[in-house]
Formats: sequence, C-alpha cells, structure tokens
Amino acid sequence: MNMRASKAVVVSLVCGILVAATIARAQTVTMNFIGAEGNNSGGVYVFPYDFTVNNGTHTNMLMCDTFTREITAGESWGATMLSVANLNVSNVGTLEFGSLGVTTYLEACYLYQQELSAYNNSNSDPQGLYNWAVWDLFTQSDDSSVLGATLDATVSNYLSAAVALGNAGSLETSQFTGMYIITPTNTDVGGPQEFFGVCNVPEPATLALVGLSLGGLLLFRKRK
Repeated sequence: MNMRASKAVVVSLVCGILVAATIARAQTVTMNFIGAEGNNSGGVYVFPYDFTVNNGTHTNMLMCDTFTREITAGESWGATMLSVANLNVSNVGTLEFGSLGVTTYLEACYLYQQELSAYNNSNSDPQGLYNWAVWDLFTQSDDSSVLGATLDATVSNYLSAAVALGNAGSLETSQFTGMYIITPTNTDVGGPQEFFGVCNVPEPATLALVGLSLGGLLLFRKRK
C-alpha cells in the first residue's frame, strides 16, 4: 500500500470513528406537536401523538411515558433525542426516568412496538392499553381502574409480559433500531412529557462528518 493510499485509509477510519461517536450521543432537537390522533380511554388521549421534529415534514407517531402532564397542539419545545440502539448504563441517567435503568426503557419500547402493531392492524387497540401499561411502568401515577375491571386486567397483563421479558434478559437495544427517546429540556412538572418511538430525523452532525470523510478521500484521489 503506497503512502497516499495509507493516508486515505487513515482519514476514512478516523471519520468513521467520529461518525460512530456522534451517533452515540444525544442530539438537540425542537419538537413540534401536531396533536393527538383521537384514540382515548379513561378520559385521556393515548397513542398516537403526532410530531414533526426540527420543523420537518415527516409525521412521527410517538408515545408518552408520563400520565400527569398536558401539552397543546401547536406547542413546540426543545429536547434531546437519544437512539435506543445506543442506550446504555452510562447515558440512561440523562433521561427523565434514568434511575429506573436501561431495562425499564427497553420494556417500554417493547410495549410501544406492540401498540404500533395494533395501530397498524386496523387500530385494534383504540383504548391505548399498551400506553396505559407504559404509564404504570414508569410512574404508577395513573388510575387505570377508570378503564373498568376487564380493561384494567388487560393493562396488567401487558405490563407483566413486558417486565417478564426484561427480567429474563430477552430485550436488547438492537431490537429497537430506529426508535428514539426524546427528553424535554424542561422536565419540571409544568413542562412537556418525555416521548419515545420510531422517529425519522436527519442527523446533521453525522451527515457533515460523512461529507468530510468523502471529501478527504476525493482530495487524496486528486493528488495521485
């Protein structure tokens, strides 16, 4: 391998490492709340909540993990977005319920996947019972008894199934590629909830690093 080729490889490797490091970090975003889609139960709206991110055009259907906070359609706020695939014991502490640990968030992601599947299957869970299970998982602050004994029992079953998977070590971050946890900058009682789910968001910093990598390789080609 000649010197120019060696330099090109080094540049490519360095940029690749920088890209990976950027992806692993949470990025700062602006959440733009479009509104709830209409599913409700127990007097409250449940999944899906529709958002755009950074004033983009793609609609993201997200789930909230806090029962006791209110947001209004048209409202915007700053937040940090962390890829679930990169969630670990070091960065979980940056999340709103970080003290509950990585496994709890993976259990919530599993419940989200089940709810999304139900939604895509002719909206077969309009009561959003998986969403109620998530609220139980994180805060135990909801009064799911308002759903009635039958639906409340279903919520408990959903929650038990998720926790059992978590306790068995059957949930891995790699199962949730494409999902993000979006934590508001303002986590006060009067602030917005933390949301999570499948999200389509460009990562400007990562794209810039990729551009640098390609640019470096082209530069070396021109010098041959």
